[in-house]
Amino acid sequence: MADNDDLDQYLQALPDKLKDQLSEVIQEQAQRLSDAQKDALRSLQQSHETGELENSCTVVRGAHELEWIVQAGGELTTKEVREGSNVAYDYSLSFEFGTSRQPARPFFYPTYNTMRDEMQGVIDEAVNEELSNG
Repeated sequence: MADNDDLDQYLQALPDKLKDQLSEVIQEQAQRLSDAQKDALRSLQQSHETGELENSCTVVRGAHELEWIVQAGGELTTKEVREGSNVAYDYSLSFEFGTSRQPARPFFYPTYNTMRDEMQGVIDEAVNEELSNG
């Protein structure tokens, strides 16, 4: 927990101009990832599937200006297990991880793992450029 607090303090101490520039780069990379996950999902979906899972792939602002969260699932993909029951299930999980009746069709983590190093490189380059110009 202390590491997160230290990181938050460090990020908050950065000049506003630097935060604005980096936030834009981080958001762009998050959107690239989300778009790639949608592409992966389209290649895995069958024609009878609704597309709600694809629509649930979004990028949202995190707790501070340098945090962007790539997510899938949630409200659009959560359904009652049985009509009238209070038990709900997010079918994005069965898509990603599979079930006893459905094989996994992962789209979220494999895409992230493929793109992670490149995205980090773009962000690192932006940080270095901003620090050398600042």
